[in-house]
Amino acid sequence: MERLLKFTMKPGWVLFLRLLGISLLIVGIVTAALKLTFGGFRPILWFLLAFAAFLGVICAELFRIVALLESKRQD
Repeated sequence: MERLLKFTMKPGWVLFLRLLGISLLIVGIVTAALKLTFGGFRPILWFLLAFAAFLGVICAELFRIVALLESKRQD
């Protein structure tokens, strides 16, 4: 579990999730504007996937804050 938390706190992972969320949001806006579906994915599903990616960013940042506070408390 500790290895997973350390992996999610890496800045590269947070950057990946941010870029993924932004790109999914753009795809959702374009598909909504053009009234298209790609592979059965309607625009609302693209927005929900973008929301999930942004939730991942929030969780990763919260993990980093908790780790910082715990390290300060131990000192």
